[in-house]
Amino acid sequence: GYELPSSPLNLSLVIALAACVFVGWFLWRSAAGYAVRAVGSAPRAAHYAGIRPRAQIMVAMGLSGALAGMVGINEISGVQGKLTLDFVAGAGFTGIAVSLMGRNHPVGIVLASLLFGVLYQGGVEVSFELQGFSREMVVTAQGLIVLFSGAMATVSAPLFTRVYAAVKGGR
Repeated sequence: GYELPSSPLNLSLVIALAACVFVGWFLWRSAAGYAVRAVGSAPRAAHYAGIRPRAQIMVAMGLSGALAGMVGINEISGVQGKLTLDFVAGAGFTGIAVSLMGRNHPVGIVLASLLFGVLYQGGVEVSFELQGFSREMVVTAQGLIVLFSGAMATVSAPLFTRVYAAVKGGR
């Protein structure tokens, strides 16, 4: 038979993409997702609308905990094959950075995670080839990407608001 080359890619990629589709559907197509978004945007207004903020916070925390658990399952069952002491070191920072860069939207998060994955894996490959290259350079590049994407959003938001208002006013 034909043997596939060794790769960190496994079934968890399909599960992660399905989770992104589910989260997108949940947040934008279900009443419970609307309640979670309402509490996240304005807890007091959501409370006055009859939504219980504490319950929605628990739903959001449970969903995020389930997704974080899937990361751990991927690392232990897929990538490492065993439990190691620091099996998810840095995953929290990377997850927050990916979420910020993806603007908390499932499609944006998929694209940002692909960029960060390419940066990470490329950094590992380049560090084997070049003696002076370290993984910290990749982390620095990731930090700069998050910094500049956040700054660009802050700088460009007023411009987009004016353009949107002009387009809506012109109709």
